[in-house]
Amino acid sequence: MSHLARCWVFGCLVTFVAPRFAIGQNPEVQSPQELRRQLDELKAQMAEQTRQMNALQTRIEGMERAKTEAPPAATAADQPPSVPTKQVSQATTDYQTFALDPEAAPRVDNAPLDPKYPGFFRLPGTQTFLKIGGYFKTDFIYDGKPAGDPERFIPSSFPVGLPGVNNTTVSIRPTRMNLDFRVPVKTLGDVRFYVEADLFGSNSTTPRLRHAYTQAKNFLIGQTFSNFQDPDAGPDELDFQGPNSQVSIRNPQFRYTFKLAEKTSLSLAVEKASSDIAFKTPEFNALPNSPGPDGTVRLVQETSGGHIQVAALFRAIGAYLPNGKADSVFGWGAMVAGAQKIVGKDTLTYQVAYGDGIGRYINDISGLGIDAAVISSAEPRLRATPVIAPYFGYQHYWASKVRSSAIYGFDQVTNTAYQPGSTYHKSNYTAGNLIWNVFGSLNVGTEFLYGWVKKKDNSSVNAPRIMFSAKYDFNFARKSD
Repeated sequence: MSHLARCWVFGCLVTFVAPRFAIGQNPEVQSPQELRRQLDELKAQMAEQTRQMNALQTRIEGMERAKTEAPPAATAADQPPSVPTKQVSQATTDYQTFALDPEAAPRVDNAPLDPKYPGFFRLPGTQTFLKIGGYFKTDFIYDGKPAGDPERFIPSSFPVGLPGVNNTTVSIRPTRMNLDFRVPVKTLGDVRFYVEADLFGSNSTTPRLRHAYTQAKNFLIGQTFSNFQDPDAGPDELDFQGPNSQVSIRNPQFRYTFKLAEKTSLSLAVEKASSDIAFKTPEFNALPNSPGPDGTVRLVQETSGGHIQVAALFRAIGAYLPNGKADSVFGWGAMVAGAQKIVGKDTLTYQVAYGDGIGRYINDISGLGIDAAVISSAEPRLRATPVIAPYFGYQHYWASKVRSSAIYGFDQVTNTAYQPGSTYHKSNYTAGNLIWNVFGSLNVGTEFLYGWVKKKDNSSVNAPRIMFSAKYDFNFARKSD
């Protein structure tokens, strides 16, 4: 019998027995009418007690049923996996750019920029977490003179000798989308699968694959930023291409990263090789080949105010010579890059790259076919062309949601005697902008760009550009101030 039932029975006994005992003690004191009145009162009390018991029983059953039907409490498996974040400094996390390249960059231990994993959700029935990211971006571009590529500011593409006509373009091609999968594996930790594409394919809005890689522990395979590149040191600008001298390339690769200290890491990578050589003879073209893969090594040191990266590149560049014989040459490069807080949120970004045969890795030079060139007709063998490529950017905040950047880039190639006079020699790149975070992740801005290029024969041309951009990020948890 339950405690509640025992209490009820005891109450009834007391209620019945006490009056009966009293009646038995004084039988002639009370009349039949009085006894009937007492009996009616007892019946009413019993009915009320029965009603209260039923109400309590119904309440207990409801509470037990709700407890049974309630979903189980969240467990650790329902939360994104926790990973160390000391390898990513707060300054690197806070640095904002119009392009979201830092979001896509591989990290030591797959550490996210924000340890709270904003925007991730668990796929039903699995242990996999997913974040859908990217942004919609629309550019309005006005060129006062012919500027080559109508949607990307590339000084090496400026046409020499054309009349000064203007041009207007509206483009959505910078729009991109990415899928970031995080799979907790007991023996491997947080495994990451990352895929991203934009619309800079072969046609006007054809998708183009940017990233497709997986990383388990600190071993990475797939296509992403070259290990020779620093995606955290890109300047904040509207122009999709970026500075002419920026090391910027996404390469298929195998990479492994070693944690040397709490904020220091060393990465080694074997990357896809592609000898960028282009010359023609009456008989054949250069027919470039790659005797071996490219090798890269990178050392990164995070600091309280930013980070610094030192990297090296080693290449084997090959092609057929004008005399029909094959030749190959050794190429190498060294690069220092980083970002540093100056005053408040103001940030200086920089890069200095130098080497022989590294043109394929440089924004303005990649695809021009000048990784290496024939020295001269009298000396028909390849030489890796020397390149120097520095840039600097300074980001200043006028208010919490209004910022500007000033950017300058320069690169120069040392040409050989065999190369024709129309061969690219050097270029300059300047940009200044004003960007306003309207609300959430909606950013609008305007930017002025000016560049000029000089060929080997000293012919040159310059071009200005004005552009207006609006961009809305799909996932903006990190973008609110």
